[in-house]
Amino acid sequence: MMDRHYKAIFRFLPRLITGLLALALSLPSLAGISARLDRNKVYEGDQVTLTIESDGQQTGEPDLAPLNKDFTVLGTSTSSQVSIINGLRSDRTSWIIQLEPRQRGKIQVPPLRVGNETTPALELEVTELPEEIAAQQSEHLFIEVEADSQDATYIQQQIPFTVRLYYDDKVMSGNLSEPQPENAVIEQLGEDKKYTTTRNGIRYYVLERHYAISPEKSGQLHIPPVTFKGQLSTTESGAGLGLRRDPFFERFFLNSPLRHHGQPIRTRSKAITLKVLPRPATAGKDWLPAEQISLHDSWADSPPQWRSGEPVTRTITLQAKGLTGAQLPALQLQTPEQTRLYPEAPVNESRTDGDKVYGISKQTFTYIPGKAGRLTIPAVKLQWWNTRSNQPETAVLPKWEVQVAAGSGETPSDSAAIPEIQDPVTRNATQPAATETLTQEASQVDRFKYWLAAGITLLLAAFVWYGFRKSRYAASATPISKQEKPDTQNSRRLIRRLTTALETACTTNNASATAHTLLELGRARWPDNPPGNLGALAARLDQASEPIMALDRSLYAADTAEWDGSGLWAAVKDAWDTESKKKPSAAEVLRPLYPHQA
Repeated sequence: MMDRHYKAIFRFLPRLITGLLALALSLPSLAGISARLDRNKVYEGDQVTLTIESDGQQTGEPDLAPLNKDFTVLGTSTSSQVSIINGLRSDRTSWIIQLEPRQRGKIQVPPLRVGNETTPALELEVTELPEEIAAQQSEHLFIEVEADSQDATYIQQQIPFTVRLYYDDKVMSGNLSEPQPENAVIEQLGEDKKYTTTRNGIRYYVLERHYAISPEKSGQLHIPPVTFKGQLSTTESGAGLGLRRDPFFERFFLNSPLRHHGQPIRTRSKAITLKVLPRPATAGKDWLPAEQISLHDSWADSPPQWRSGEPVTRTITLQAKGLTGAQLPALQLQTPEQTRLYPEAPVNESRTDGDKVYGISKQTFTYIPGKAGRLTIPAVKLQWWNTRSNQPETAVLPKWEVQVAAGSGETPSDSAAIPEIQDPVTRNATQPAATETLTQEASQVDRFKYWLAAGITLLLAAFVWYGFRKSRYAASATPISKQEKPDTQNSRRLIRRLTTALETACTTNNASATAHTLLELGRARWPDNPPGNLGALAARLDQASEPIMALDRSLYAADTAEWDGSGLWAAVKDAWDTESKKKPSAAEVLRPLYPHQA
């Protein structure tokens, strides 16, 4: 009876799934309307492109009548796109409208009705053609360049740079050079823009390119002229091709031989010189000149569950408008009390919207709390320089107050904190005297702990001896295939994270973090007999002993010279693979560098 019901359900299930899928595909998506201009500032006689996009099914067309007041509509085109991803349907419709402004000044592109939706209003500035630009025009070809530089342009700040090539039908082919400023990094933004315009009664094709220039040296930034070399048709057969067929666009930047020989033509733009200011004295530790910087915490989307002794990962995303990914620094986070923190190397990338460069950096951190109870995660702060307001600012992620649950086999009352590594740089000269005083005051407590530990040790030894006698024969009878093998997956994962953290600390020349991570890595590799200080670790790693001891000396050095960790990282990396485990040396029995770890 039950089997009959199951068979009926399974026969009906495919029909049910097919019906639901068809219903989902037939549902229209919510429409959202957006509008944008390809340029916000043009000269008189230029044309602009208005693009209207609808995310969703649209049955109506845009009402272009409000445009006739200030614009001449030269033409329109429509494109539609439908995509189905994971059973979800999305529709997009685009209207591309070519406009020519009727007058100079600030002109508003009014809101346009598309079905039941309305586009936002846009503003366009139309200015008179400057005399110096008009004087540079030739009959067939000329170049304009523009640097959008503020009064205060700082070193490493992004400077938008635009190149426009104007030419007519008689230009057969050619090559447009790239800007080549000295002591600066230049990057092209987006794809080429192509449109037409009228100058002094002559219709020109226009090729427009956008760049981002980041000066690397303060003082004068000289941008040499951009040049064009090409061929000009000497016959009438090459002219009058119009907009529908443009052989120059078809053969632009091609190295193939020309079918028709023409007259060589060459033109160049004007040179531009900009003033670049040095880094301000009021800037923070990290020099980040950007228009906008934001920090995003993965915990804000999905707060983790905390348990003593178990790792918790956190990903922080840094996004900067006006900086490349290579210019973004690695974040330095404060380590919470009774917690281990392991940072990974950041992953950086650069993106562009055609006008600006956006740098994105993602960095993952691993926290391991040492005991149950309330834990405070310090706030994350990053200082940067706002190029819009010309003043320093700070991006902040707020602190976290979390509750750490007891780990497996642990209760909140008897949770033990993991050893907290002291920072050897912050130890002062008066610490040995204070330590001696505290040792004398705690001597009676130490005697009690000694006798208590001795009693517990004897009791445990008796239980171990009895258990060994009882399980001696049972263990020998257990098949080898049923014996459990030790699981080293967690320890290997911890070693990989510590190795990454050590590389980061050495690369950033952070002596304190390198010492901490080295000792943590020593505990992970030799859990049964961990090294108590850097001297003991150097004795085990012969190949890396000299750079390790140099690190130990730098922590207590009187001067504040910056420590270089590149040599230590290379030596330790080779030593891990070649050095075998050694017995504790004489340095192991000396007073540990960190007393609480002994």
